[in-house]
Amino acid sequence: MAKTYVVKSAISLLRALAEAPAGAVPSTGTEAWYADYELNLRPEDAGASAIPWRLSAWQFQEDLANFYHYNGRPPLNPAYFTVMLPDAIQMQILQECPGLLISAAMLIAQVRLSAGDCSQAMALLQQTFQWLSDGQTALQPFALKEHRITEIVMKAAVMLPGWNVEAAVQRFLEKESSCSPAHVLKSCEDAKLDIVVAVCREDLSWLASFTTARIWIYAKCGLEAAQHPEHLLCVTKEDLPNLAMESLAYATHLERRYDSFADYTFFLQGAPFEHASPRLVQDAASAIQAGHYSVPFLHLNSRRFLAGSSFCLRDLYSRLLDAPAPEVFGSYCCSQFLVRRDRLLARPQALYARIVAILSGDFPLACAQDVKYDPRPRIAVSALFEHLWHVVLGEPPLLTPRRSNQRLPLFAQIDITEGALPDALKE
Repeated sequence: MAKTYVVKSAISLLRALAEAPAGAVPSTGTEAWYADYELNLRPEDAGASAIPWRLSAWQFQEDLANFYHYNGRPPLNPAYFTVMLPDAIQMQILQECPGLLISAAMLIAQVRLSAGDCSQAMALLQQTFQWLSDGQTALQPFALKEHRITEIVMKAAVMLPGWNVEAAVQRFLEKESSCSPAHVLKSCEDAKLDIVVAVCREDLSWLASFTTARIWIYAKCGLEAAQHPEHLLCVTKEDLPNLAMESLAYATHLERRYDSFADYTFFLQGAPFEHASPRLVQDAASAIQAGHYSVPFLHLNSRRFLAGSSFCLRDLYSRLLDAPAPEVFGSYCCSQFLVRRDRLLARPQALYARIVAILSGDFPLACAQDVKYDPRPRIAVSALFEHLWHVVLGEPPLLTPRRSNQRLPLFAQIDITEGALPDALKE
C-alpha cells in the first residue's frame, strides 16, 4: 500500500510525512491523503497467464527517431535493458534484429560520454563497429579514423535503414572531442564538489570513491558514530541534535558555509542509495570532475510524489518565503539532490537561518506534529521540506521529472522505480 500522509488543518496536528513506525495509527480527527499511489497487479493472481517482459523493436525505433530528429525523450530504459541482456540473447538479437542491439549500444555510449566516462563510451562504440563490420575492425580510444568511420556508417545505412545509426554516430563524435582528464584535487579549497551528509549511525564506506570532493559530515547521533573512510583528506565533522532528519543538516550547512560553497554540492543522507541510484550519483560526480556538467539542480531519488498540496505545506511555504503559496507542489521523495553554487547563493543567508529555526522548533507554524503517530523529533516538518527544497533552491513548485527534463545530460534523463526497466541499474 502506498504511504499515506495524515494532516489536520488549522492549528492542530500534522502526521510526520515520512515512513512511520510499523503499526502506527493516526490520531483521531486527522484526514488522509496519498503521497504516491501505484497498483502492482499479478495477472496470475486473477487466474490469467503471467505477462512476460516485452520490448517492442518498432516502438524503440520510433522513439529513437523522435529523439534524434524531433527533440524527443531518449528511450533510455529499453536501451539499457537491451545492452544488459546476457550475451547469448544479444547474439540472437544480432542475428534477427541487429538494429535493435546496435542502436541501443550507440545510445548508451552517448549516455556514458555525457557522464565523462569516455573509456566505456569508446568501448561501446567499438563494439557496435565490430558488429557492423563482422568483427574486422578495432578502434583505439580517442583515435578514430574518419575515413573508416564513414565507411562503416555508410554500410550501416544500407544494412539498417530506419535505425538512425548515422545520427547516433554524429552525436557521439560531436561530444567525443570534449573528453579530457578528470580534475585533480590539489588542495581542499580547490575542490569542485562538496558532499553534505546527514548521518546517525549509517555505514559511510560508500564515501570511499569521492576522493576529490570535500566531505561535510553532520552527525546526528554523536561524532563517534560517524566513521568515514580514513583515506579521505578533506573531511569536516560537526555535531548536531537529532532533530528534523536530514533537513536540519542541510539547512545548517547552507547557513554556516554560505561564503565557501564549492561549484556543486551533493546533499545526501547517511544511506543515500536506499532512495537514489548509485549509478546516477556517481555519474553526476564524474561529469562534474570531467567538466561536462552545468545543471543548476538535480533531484537524485527514484520515488516520485504525486503532485498535490496540503494546508500545512502551504502554511510553511507562505511563512518561509513571505509569499502566497502555489496551488500544487510536485517532487521526488526523501530529499537528496545536487545543486550548483549560484542556486545556493540566490537565496540570502538569512533564509537558511530561518529554515534552521523552523526545523528546530523556534519559528511558529500553524501545524504541529502528531507525536502519537510518529514521535521522532521534528520529523513532520522535515518531511514537509521534501515537497519544498526544490522550490527553495530555484526550481518551479512542480518539478519536471528527470525523464522529461531535456536540460539534463543524457545520463540523468532516466527515472527508475521498483518494477521498471531496468531494475539492475539500481544496483
